[in-house]
Amino acid sequence: MKYELETIPIWDTYEEDHECPLCILEQKAEQGYIDFYLGSSVMNPETRVEVNKKGFCPGHFSRLFASRKNRHGLGLISHTHMKARAASLEGIEKRLIARSRFGRGESLKKMAIDYSRLLASGNTSCMICDRLDYTLKRYTFTILYLWKKDDQGFRRKYSESKGFCTCHLPGILAMAPDVLSGSTYADWIKATVENQQKSMERLEKEIFWYTQKFDYQNNDKPWGTSKDALNRVIQKLTGIIQRDE
Repeated sequence: MKYELETIPIWDTYEEDHECPLCILEQKAEQGYIDFYLGSSVMNPETRVEVNKKGFCPGHFSRLFASRKNRHGLGLISHTHMKARAASLEGIEKRLIARSRFGRGESLKKMAIDYSRLLASGNTSCMICDRLDYTLKRYTFTILYLWKKDDQGFRRKYSESKGFCTCHLPGILAMAPDVLSGSTYADWIKATVENQQKSMERLEKEIFWYTQKFDYQNNDKPWGTSKDALNRVIQKLTGIIQRDE
């Protein structure tokens, strides 16, 4: 699959100080898609057809609701999606009810399992997840492309970064052999693993001092870089950015 290059967001993210650039890029992209599905696209027939077919996963349905934007629009797409979902289940539900009248045979159990799988599949398909997956792969490809070309000294900027979270790192490791080769790939692996090691060691020290600051004897001692260490450790381990209220 070919991915469109989008270098400006990558550079902007690497100019800032983050535990994982892909976490930041994903968060911005996700917010963009939430705004899109709560915006004028609500009245777009093509969008409605797509949403009727796939809908949203529980997490993104919750985020759409929590945004408090365009509840009317969210109600409209939820209504038509629910109608489409009910229609897709109607056939097997009728067969399941009819079969249940004839006893408890193995065919009834199999049909119930099929019904369960069909229900579960509706909870995992998601328009936003699909778009995010493609967008993250595009950004991942662009990071590797910039390393390969060393555009504007990107390798130095990359090597000075804090690596990736443990959720996004596997994705870029999996894609790298398709984009890089030879010594370019070997140099990238070295820089990436060294970054990750340094990042994990630094965070371990920061979270340790964070825990020590709860001891009254350390009340007057400076936080250093540990004040938000818990937020950053959780991000590093889960890929989810934690914001304090």
